[in-house]
Parts: sequence; C-alpha cells; structure tokens
Amino acid sequence: MEMTKEIMFEQFDKLKTKDEKVKYLFDLKEMKQKTPHVFRNIKISIKQFNNLIREWSSVVPFSAMKREIAEREEREKKLEMLKKKD
Repeated sequence: MEMTKEIMFEQFDKLKTKDEKVKYLFDLKEMKQKTPHVFRNIKISIKQFNNLIREWSSVVPFSAMKREIAEREEREKKLEMLKKKD
C-alpha cells in the first residue's frame, strides 16, 4: 500500500483531539522510518514529522508561528504607513 497526501490529510482531519493527532503523526513518522517506500510520492522528512509532532504537542499548536506572522504584518503596515507619509 502506498500513502498519498490525500489519504494522510483525510485521516488527520477525522481525528478529534490533539493527542490523537500527535499519535497519528508519531505513527506516520515510525512508518516512514521503517518502510520509506510507502512514502515515495510524498516529500516529507523525519525532521518535518518531528516539527509537526512538537507543534501539535504544545498547549496551543502553532501559536508561536501565528504570533510571528502577526508581528511581521504589523511591522510591514508601519513601514508602509511611513512610506506614504513621505
């Protein structure tokens, strides 16, 4: 059996809790390590699985990333307003 992105996303979306999602990601990581041929059409590394597991294990998943994006957008708005004033 070969894993596809569609199958991975579909199964992930069905999971209700963060703990279930973390377990699913951990299982996928183990499967990638033991049987990499199953993932030959999906470009995802063990490091990327580790990053996803770390994020989904946190209290609020992706909060740091969302905060960084909001801060960057705020800086860009301020720069644009300064340019308009000049």
